[in-house]
Amino acid sequence: MRCLAVALVVVSLSLAGCAAATRPVDPPHPAATGSGPPAAVSGLDLVFLHTMTAHQDRTLAILRVAPERIRQPALRTLVAAVEATEADEVARAREWIRAADPESGGHRHEHPGPTGDADPVARLRGTPAAGYDAALVAVLAPQQRQAAELARAHLALAVSPVVRDLARRIDESRTAQLRLLAALPVARPTP
Repeated sequence: MRCLAVALVVVSLSLAGCAAATRPVDPPHPAATGSGPPAAVSGLDLVFLHTMTAHQDRTLAILRVAPERIRQPALRTLVAAVEATEADEVARAREWIRAADPESGGHRHEHPGPTGDADPVARLRGTPAAGYDAALVAVLAPQQRQAAELARAHLALAVSPVVRDLARRIDESRTAQLRLLAALPVARPTP
């Protein structure tokens, strides 16, 4: 946990140019989180939002490669739920980012993948149909594990109640998704 907090601080320092010029602002949609009046979104909260949206962009790209190739109904349902959840979280976070830094123009940060794969999307595109479910799980599980770890690390650093609530929900939902992925009876991917 301490290593993740340190990693988040390192990421924040590397992105400081994006966060330093921002002005605090109350995020829209405070009622959507059920947390009452929000604190300003700035500093490490803003860095977390940038980092998490970049991570979620990668997840959404992975999920959208070829959903029609998914054979198992339980995996298909889980993928649809993950996509809906993350698309909503990204939209809300981007609103908060734009409100905090309107000059950013929606600037997006690159986020390295958790498995070291240069391009998990290309890996999935090249996977034969018979091994697609297993390959998807093999790419998605570390992606969701990293999201939970990033969110969990930010919980100790969050200032804004709405960002803290988002981090808590990300940690809980990705941890639950990992349990569901682990329970799926998928065949091993073919190399």
